[in-house]
Amino acid sequence: MKRTTPTAFLIASLAVGAAACGTSTASTSADGRTSGKPSATPAAREDSGTRAPVDACTLLKPAEVTPVIGKNDGGRPTSGVGESVCGWENPDTYHSITVSVGGPGTAAAGRLKDEPGATGEAGPDGIRFLSGGVARFAAGDRDCQVQVVTAAGADDRSTAVKLVGLLRDRI
Repeated sequence: MKRTTPTAFLIASLAVGAAACGTSTASTSADGRTSGKPSATPAAREDSGTRAPVDACTLLKPAEVTPVIGKNDGGRPTSGVGESVCGWENPDTYHSITVSVGGPGTAAAGRLKDEPGATGEAGPDGIRFLSGGVARFAAGDRDCQVQVVTAAGADDRSTAVKLVGLLRDRI
């Protein structure tokens, strides 16, 4: 009886993985940043049964971030809750915007699930305001959040509502 060696298994696994990675949807923007944003429309991805991850760092444009927080780092992937999380920060003032996009199905039927201990205040258009300046919202079937931190305090909520409108159209 012939025995499969671990090396043969590893080679076969790498070959399958390489074949799966053969196509790329990455593109390079005019400012040289690479984006993994999918090229297919959301409807096309749903029809084909595949759902490419959303790159949170591609969802807001510099012209939408800079007026809110001033000069910033251009958005960088960061840790947090969600499939993709991106933060923009002003290094001088520490004002920031953070966007978190949940995975498919985290807001089934476009509704947010109640989270134990995550009480919040109802906002417009199904937005829930949580502590720390976080606005939680559904975008399609994804549970998402945006956090705006500036010296403006209460005005951060109105800014978050505007950003939610932009983000929903892009997710």
